Amino acid sequence: MKHLIYIFLVLSVNLLSAGEKKNVLFLISDNQTWSDVGCYGHPIVKTPNIDQLAAEGVRFEQAFATTASCGPSRAVMYTGLLTHSNGQYAHPHREHNQQIRPDVTSVFEMLKGAGYRTGLIGKDHVKPLEKYPMDFKPRTRGRDVIGMAELADEFFATSEDPFFLVVSWHDPHPVSIDGKGWGIPKPVDGYEPLPYDPAEVIVPPFLPDAPEVREGIAGYYQQISRMDHGLGLILESLKKRGHEEETLVIFISDHGTSEPGAMGTHYEPGVRVPFIVRQPGLEKPASPNRALVAFTDITPTILDWTGVAFDEYAFHGRSILPILAEPNPEGWDEVLLSHIAHDIFAYYPMRTLRQRDFKLIWNLTPGAEYPLPIDAVQRRTWVMLREREDEMIGGRRVEDFLKRPRLELYDLKNDPWETKNLANDPAHANQLEDMVKNLMGKLEVQEDSWIRKFHPLGQEQ
Repeated sequence: MKHLIYIFLVLSVNLLSAGEKKNVLFLISDNQTWSDVGCYGHPIVKTPNIDQLAAEGVRFEQAFATTASCGPSRAVMYTGLLTHSNGQYAHPHREHNQQIRPDVTSVFEMLKGAGYRTGLIGKDHVKPLEKYPMDFKPRTRGRDVIGMAELADEFFATSEDPFFLVVSWHDPHPVSIDGKGWGIPKPVDGYEPLPYDPAEVIVPPFLPDAPEVREGIAGYYQQISRMDHGLGLILESLKKRGHEEETLVIFISDHGTSEPGAMGTHYEPGVRVPFIVRQPGLEKPASPNRALVAFTDITPTILDWTGVAFDEYAFHGRSILPILAEPNPEGWDEVLLSHIAHDIFAYYPMRTLRQRDFKLIWNLTPGAEYPLPIDAVQRRTWVMLREREDEMIGGRRVEDFLKRPRLELYDLKNDPWETKNLANDPAHANQLEDMVKNLMGKLEVQEDSWIRKFHPLGQEQ
């Protein structure tokens, strides 16, 4: 293994020294659903800098985190492998103690070995850090968007070699569990928070329309706008330091909002995310782009842009650079999602095939009650809902949310909020059969260890 890695590094360094050296700026918000951005059509939340980035690049309409959990999601984007293959099955910190496998290589290792200066500002949430070699990792507060921008400016000003920089905010992740949970209590770090009236926010259909939910959403909007302000400062610095024309910029959220019904699920509010790419020199970006893309595509895209070769094993995704000028590219009509656990208290493995109009969710342990992630189960939305003994959470029965069948099949065109399970509908039997076969074929190629015991049709080994 070490011999193969050494050969890879030598070949990569030679390749880069012979060709053009290109930079990557990777921007990550924390727990933000795709629709909560101005350029994705939200009429209230203000995100002028993200909107401008989208106007200059490509906005993907249907992009997906492969797991709606912070740590595991980042491991996917940094390795190009789904959770069941990279080894970080849940969060890495404290008692959770999850990490990528020794035989898995991160994109930081790939680029560092090829002569890149690597850096991360803000939230890492991966482990072990020696598998993520970084030349620049200053201590900072992930909500200090101005301080983070100053650190990014320092990185840009001192980077002569090609660089890979990740900026990872803590916004709009909730600031607490008790109380409102979200929001900016007072002006900090030279930034004046934007006011949002709880009476005017948009409560999405997967949540109950309750006062505590509206207060939380208003604070969530505040944090999104603060993160957007920091993003604008960083893009301004990138231009000021003369790196804009040689830097691929990617903006995503690690997954959807922290609310129940999103975090730790494979429902749309949990896994569908904003995904914007700005490639220098692209004359006619195809935006919006209708390709279905996923976080498994991020590492292959970065390697494609930088010219760094890596052939040690096959990625679970592919580069999106060839389709940035195609609004409706062929062969980009489905993505594979994989979840093991959010934290050690919430093991609930799922595999999902998301197509353009249909979604198949396979719950591997349907006899177990769905364990809400620790972030969601203690949040006011869930606590108040249970205290009131509500029967519904948005358009879904609480009983159905907690006790899920083995298979869930949704017609997303006619049921975008996934409230009617068609898995037992005879009219959709062929659709179900085709998708189960398709899903299992992909998992077999990836040698998913869980299929050694589990099967979506109940044919456990």
